[in-house]
Amino acid sequence: MTLRTGEKGFTLLELLAVMGIIIIIAASIFTIIPGIREKTQKKATKAFMERLEITIEQYYDDNRIYPSTGIAALKATLHPSNATSKRYIEFDSDEVDGDNIVDEWGNPFVYSQPGTSTHNTATTYDLYSTGSDGVTSSSGGDADDINNWSR
Repeated sequence: MTLRTGEKGFTLLELLAVMGIIIIIAASIFTIIPGIREKTQKKATKAFMERLEITIEQYYDDNRIYPSTGIAALKATLHPSNATSKRYIEFDSDEVDGDNIVDEWGNPFVYSQPGTSTHNTATTYDLYSTGSDGVTSSSGGDADDINNWSR
């Protein structure tokens, strides 16, 4: 079937123009999405860290001491396996990995008490995420680390 003059239809040039526009829009979206995901993970990690800090302070108010150093010790203190002990927090399945409390990237948080950071004047403990790369230069000072003393 061939189109005669005056019949409606798309030319090859029009179809190529539309496909080009769709490709440009798709390319711009795919370059933006990774940045949005990274920002979302940072915000979620900060919010979770604030929740942990509130829980640590509630524990301190009840016991007049901070939990022992180490993320596994912190998890065991705030969410004991003993059903008769007070639980200060309920973790979602994506917030823990074995004995570790993990950030949005699946990396364990770092917790030490007393705090060792020279920048930490607000609390007596250090709590930080090693960020998306999972490593820190020293005591949570890497550029992508999220910590409780620099907010």
